[in-house]
Amino acid sequence: MVKRASEDLERQRQLLSKTLKLIRGLRHMSARAVADAMGMPLRSYHSFEAGQGPLDIAKIWRFGEATDSDPAGIMDTLMLGSPDHALRSMDNKIVSIQLASFRRFSDKVGDRMTHIGPAILIEAFKRPFDSLEDHLDKRDENTERWLAENLPRMLPPDE
Repeated sequence: MVKRASEDLERQRQLLSKTLKLIRGLRHMSARAVADAMGMPLRSYHSFEAGQGPLDIAKIWRFGEATDSDPAGIMDTLMLGSPDHALRSMDNKIVSIQLASFRRFSDKVGDRMTHIGPAILIEAFKRPFDSLEDHLDKRDENTERWLAENLPRMLPPDE
């Protein structure tokens, strides 16, 4: 069991390292720039970016602020096992928004939350994501239709 836990931790460290490097690269930032923005020595930043040392949530949050990415998306990436999740959420901050919304809900309803069954939760969480998916589908359809109607008009008429 201990061996499996250490293997899981090593996988998470490698995933964190890969994710941090991808985000920094997409932001066109040097390690020095991120280290400075995080208020840490470059050597310490290199260790953090390499996934060395204990998992430090505060550093992940500071990295998110330094790179204008979604720190909650980076944390989710460690649970979901794919850097794609952090990359998809880095600009729109969807995971942080979702977490903040849940925090607001939790603060409002408190212990009453324990009375909500899984079936209700599934439906409640599914509904907004289905709505977002529908929005994206319609946007894509509208884009394709607009392009099909307007791009041919840019070509000179056949003679």
